[in-house]
Amino acid sequence: MNWRRGLFRLWIVGTVLCVLAVAFVSYSDIKADFDVVARASKPEVTSSFIAELRQQDPEFNNLTDAQLLDAVYKKFFSDMPREQFEKQVSEKISASNKAVKFQGQLHEFPADFTDEQIATALKSTIIRSPWTTLGMWASIALGIPLAVLALGASLVWAFSGFAANRKS
Repeated sequence: MNWRRGLFRLWIVGTVLCVLAVAFVSYSDIKADFDVVARASKPEVTSSFIAELRQQDPEFNNLTDAQLLDAVYKKFFSDMPREQFEKQVSEKISASNKAVKFQGQLHEFPADFTDEQIATALKSTIIRSPWTTLGMWASIALGIPLAVLALGASLVWAFSGFAANRKS
């Protein structure tokens, strides 16, 4: 019976089971980090006036800015001429700050801020890279089996020194 070959095969099976277990445990954490970055990579710039409308009436959250203004006009200001409504709204929008939804949070900036200034300010709020999380879990999934392999190989080597001498 060849102990080394049998233990190596056992190590391979254990490694596959360990990698599968780590993948099962870490999938939701890794996916959540990648989802945050996917959403955060596209900041939504809008006026704080429109952001306040969305906050007051959550049913408008799934609409674009143009659809939102159209829905507000139809729901609340249908008795007013459309041109007058658009004039008042454009005055409010131009006078208000820029509201940026980034990583699920609303950040307000002065209306005269450029997109580069906003991007620079938002870079400091990025939480962490999803690749860091993936690397951590990958090192766990592969580090444990490698440590077991090193320990097992050294024990097999040490115990092979105690084997009886075979005479040919």
